[in-house]
Amino acid sequence: MGKQWTKEQQQVIAQKNRNLLVSAAAGSGKTAVLVERIIQKIMDKETPVDIDKLLIVTYTNGAAAEMRERIGAAIEEALERQPENTHLQKQQTLLHNAQITTIHSFCLSVIRNFFHRIELDPEFRVAEEGELKLLKSDVLDQVLETYYQAAKPEFLVLSETIATGKNDMPLKETILKLFEFAMSYPWVEEWLESCKKPYHVENMEEFEALPLTEELLSYLGSMTSQWALQMKICRNLCVETDGPLLYQDLLEKEVRGMEEIRKSATYQQYYEKILGFSFGRLPSVRNFQGDLEKKERVQKLRNEVKGSMKKVTEQFFFQSPEDMFEDMRKNRLAADMLIEVTLAFRREFAAKKRERNILDFNDLEHFALQILVDAETKKPTRTAAEIRKNYTEIMVDEYQDSNYVQETILKAVSKESEGIFNIFMVGDVKQSIYRFRMARPELFMEKYNTYTQEDSHKQRIDLCMNFRSRPQVLQRVNDIFYRIMKEDIGNITYDKKAALYPGAVFPEGEKDMFEPEFLIMEPEEENRDMKPQELEAKAVGMEIKKLMLSQQVTEEMPREGFKGALRPVRYSDIVILLRSMSGWADTFVKVLGELGIPVRAAAGTGYFSAVEVQTALNLLRLLDNPRQDIPMAAVLASPIVGLTGEDLARIRTAYPKENFYQAVMHLFEEYIQEENTSSCQLSAPQQKRLCEFLEILGTFRKKASYTPIHELLYQVLEETGYQAYVYALPGGEVKHGNLEMLIEKAIAYENTSYRGLFHFIRYMEQLQKYEVDFPLAEGEEMEDAVRIMSIHKSKGLEFPVVFVSGLGKMFNTQDVRERVALHPRLGIGIDVVDVKRRLRTPGLTRQFLARKITMENVGEELRVLYVALTRAKEKLILTGVMKKAKEKLSTIQAVVGEDGFLTFLGRLNSNTFLQFLLLARSCAPENSWRVTLVKQKELENIEVQEAAREGLTRIQLLARLQEPEPEWEEKIRERFSYRYPYENEVAMKTKVSVSELKHRIMDRIRIEESLEPVFPSAAKEQAEETDTEPLKEEPKRYIPAFMEGVQEENIGAKRGTAMHRVLECLDFTRPPEALEEQLQEFKEQHRMEEELFELVSLPSLKKFLSTELGQRMQVAAKQGKLYREKPFVMGKPASEALEESSSEEMILIQGIIDVFFEEEDEIVLLDYKTDKVNSSQQLANLYRTQLELYQEAIERAVGKKVKERLLYSFCLNQVVWV
Repeated sequence: MGKQWTKEQQQVIAQKNRNLLVSAAAGSGKTAVLVERIIQKIMDKETPVDIDKLLIVTYTNGAAAEMRERIGAAIEEALERQPENTHLQKQQTLLHNAQITTIHSFCLSVIRNFFHRIELDPEFRVAEEGELKLLKSDVLDQVLETYYQAAKPEFLVLSETIATGKNDMPLKETILKLFEFAMSYPWVEEWLESCKKPYHVENMEEFEALPLTEELLSYLGSMTSQWALQMKICRNLCVETDGPLLYQDLLEKEVRGMEEIRKSATYQQYYEKILGFSFGRLPSVRNFQGDLEKKERVQKLRNEVKGSMKKVTEQFFFQSPEDMFEDMRKNRLAADMLIEVTLAFRREFAAKKRERNILDFNDLEHFALQILVDAETKKPTRTAAEIRKNYTEIMVDEYQDSNYVQETILKAVSKESEGIFNIFMVGDVKQSIYRFRMARPELFMEKYNTYTQEDSHKQRIDLCMNFRSRPQVLQRVNDIFYRIMKEDIGNITYDKKAALYPGAVFPEGEKDMFEPEFLIMEPEEENRDMKPQELEAKAVGMEIKKLMLSQQVTEEMPREGFKGALRPVRYSDIVILLRSMSGWADTFVKVLGELGIPVRAAAGTGYFSAVEVQTALNLLRLLDNPRQDIPMAAVLASPIVGLTGEDLARIRTAYPKENFYQAVMHLFEEYIQEENTSSCQLSAPQQKRLCEFLEILGTFRKKASYTPIHELLYQVLEETGYQAYVYALPGGEVKHGNLEMLIEKAIAYENTSYRGLFHFIRYMEQLQKYEVDFPLAEGEEMEDAVRIMSIHKSKGLEFPVVFVSGLGKMFNTQDVRERVALHPRLGIGIDVVDVKRRLRTPGLTRQFLARKITMENVGEELRVLYVALTRAKEKLILTGVMKKAKEKLSTIQAVVGEDGFLTFLGRLNSNTFLQFLLLARSCAPENSWRVTLVKQKELENIEVQEAAREGLTRIQLLARLQEPEPEWEEKIRERFSYRYPYENEVAMKTKVSVSELKHRIMDRIRIEESLEPVFPSAAKEQAEETDTEPLKEEPKRYIPAFMEGVQEENIGAKRGTAMHRVLECLDFTRPPEALEEQLQEFKEQHRMEEELFELVSLPSLKKFLSTELGQRMQVAAKQGKLYREKPFVMGKPASEALEESSSEEMILIQGIIDVFFEEEDEIVLLDYKTDKVNSSQQLANLYRTQLELYQEAIERAVGKKVKERLLYSFCLNQVVWV
């Protein structure tokens, strides 16, 4: 495309002083246009804008990084043309700190800068997802336990309504889902309260005013229009040549009845007219001489209407309005209680997060909202007005994926409230595929339908030219979506304005080479040995082999927009897109591999199902509690011990009265005592392996009480040899990487607010339970290989050859089958439950919400299909499995409305991509689609290359190794003993903390002065974190809480933390007499953990504040010149920072300065100490290096001289000059 912009693109780039919505279709150059708009703004000759005056919001961190990189490249290119341009040089400098960010990162920056406005502890951290899942589960259990104990009748009704006889898991899942829906709205409690309304209506007038009823009437309007259309088609067929004319009179009457139903405007009218309508009996036609197909089509279409009308009656008119209101009143208790429990959970969850000083992504949005928008007036706050001054324009990428909270936040920092329109939004509602993440495509559509295409303050520009794909691909995409995507299902009507138009020029190929293809696999009914996934994978594999022999694609040239000549296709040109990777990707990898096709899958899930991960987790379960039969059996049957199923059965039957663990331990004892009295006849090697494992297990169970989990896991994998074993397997790199990833997860867990092996296992189980899965580790990447990825993963990407496979897979309807229907906009739908009679009857709200969810699910699937089909640049191949395919291909006939679209009912009842595509195909001219039917028998004859099957594994290769030849031994020894001359520099840290340098000096001083170390090992890490030392005491063995119930903590370290925390939060402008009052405020505001308050020494603090130093700090605070907890990073030559190094390489030193203040244009530096020391000289010697580094950092940063370096010792209660 180069720099030749289309008229519409040029408009997008140039338009100013307005809110601008850009509807950018797939492949329309959206990102390039956005980058060019930014560049033009910063290079504007009249009013140039600095890059940091633009707030650019993207959907992912990856997209933000790519955007920053593109802008940087564009600035660099401009500088090459204008090297003396100082404004561009400035932009290059500002780019690093420019706000090119995700919405959550922007919210985080708002909170970091204005945390005091919401009384938030500034030391908060964003919690890891597993920690949050665990905390949610714990909090919800506590909340429900409280309600169960209170035994309120309303709660028991709710429990009976939602929970099953086995457990209350459905109730928990409903509360969590409702909570997530509520958090996607700006005013959570208001939205939850609105969910009660349907259950508090008393009459038809109130019911008709509900948003839910408005949606129901819209649905009924679509259905009755569908019925009237089909009945008209039937009537028209009757009067055609050779039509069943005898049916005409009855059908005319039924058409008039349908038209009368269509005129209904209220629920009451629909109720009366639908129940008042009845179908007549078609006249009997003997010896019909006309067109039999027409007669059968009339009967079929009419029967479809009868069936649909009956279903609608059963769903929405199964009771009188009076009975409906009575049922709603019955459900009132359950609905109100569900809202109450959800709010209670929200409050308790928020309180627990405050206690732990953690935030989740919902908090980032809602705390930013709290800072920026007044909850009562719903207007921007003064803080928002202050922030908006920083931004000339707000640019939002992927706007179709925004939600209501994000919309409110960005609107608050825009200048719209001042009458200045400065929001630029770009996206494509047809690619809104993140509904499960609370994306609200209706936000985009609201503006799409209200913004004008003429010049105005709120303008819309459509980008429809596609610069990605060949015309043949675009034509097929248009043919499909012209028929199936309409606003009622899919959010947008796919018309001439939404269609794709070719904008790229490609070299011509052979006739039909680039025509899209459609492969349909037909399985044999009687032969079910081959799964549908295998059948489809084989067909795809054979098609890939054909493509490698004949297909050509365009050689991409370095210059943007220039297409080269055709070249043979490579494996790396091909991608296979799947709606769901689970159960499909592994099969495709296996089958394609057997066909000799190099392939790799970009799996986003599957981690927890990996055998090596399950084995490692079972090992940890045994370290926590060996009396668990399933983990014990799993590990014994794994390669670690290698017992067979028969061996496990022998152990079990040998000791029938003992549990499995005791049975195993009996065997162990017999082996140790060299007895063999049991009936369990394991071989000697098996007994040996079993006993060696049990010894290892016993050793590591003892270590588990004091060893960090990640280290424990690493050691036990090494000791058992399991890590080395999996590395030698086929695909060993990935398997080994999965175990490394588990160790990384253990490290991440150790940084959460949970502790102990028991909770780590729960942590991983919660991640697995709530499907917070991880991608499998990446193995060595094959450069030329077919790629398999999910459609979601492919969004924003493009590929020369695309297979869209698995099209016959049914859509997921799990959320429709739940006991409570939850809709993100319309609220909750509950069935009516008679607790006494144990009867459940359908409720109108639940029936309709389930139908509404189905409609929106189908709409989302259509958008997913659009994303998949628009990834192809040159060749698009659609594949799916369908039973009785040949028969269905010849009989499928879609009903098309006057507007050319498939009817509402036809689209709504489609439950696979394949069904949609075949309906669209039935509307196309005959033979215009290349459809190939592949039967199972044809694929069963394919010969799989034996070499691929019999590839030697690394274990087999290791077994073949022989002793090396003697003459090579010296050469090998010489090679492996070589020492790299600069290995010290390679191993040298590039970043060290002041605490680390300080402790090196302190260790040396202790050795020189024969001092006892003041850091008990269990508290060392805590002390380094807080920069304090505990009082000198004997180290105690660390016992985790899950083992003993009490976790021993080092009081000295906690005392240091408590004193530092108070001094960080203390308002020095208030008099010392207000100290106790301030501490009470901290406690009420949860500024510190409860246990820390008990460790604060009030007399010591009062004494410090009354010193001359304390008074000087009060003066500085009143002048705004007191600075606390200031982080820094500075560079120094390694030789100056590290005693053991002589290198001049620069390293980074980082630290946090307790406090410094300005006095007479010079700096006073202070550090608080709670160490137990004998003299001020001893303290000064220990911390001199630390203060020297602090001094250098301050003088570099502020350009002022440090006149005093001070320590204040709370042990000695005195100031120490250093």
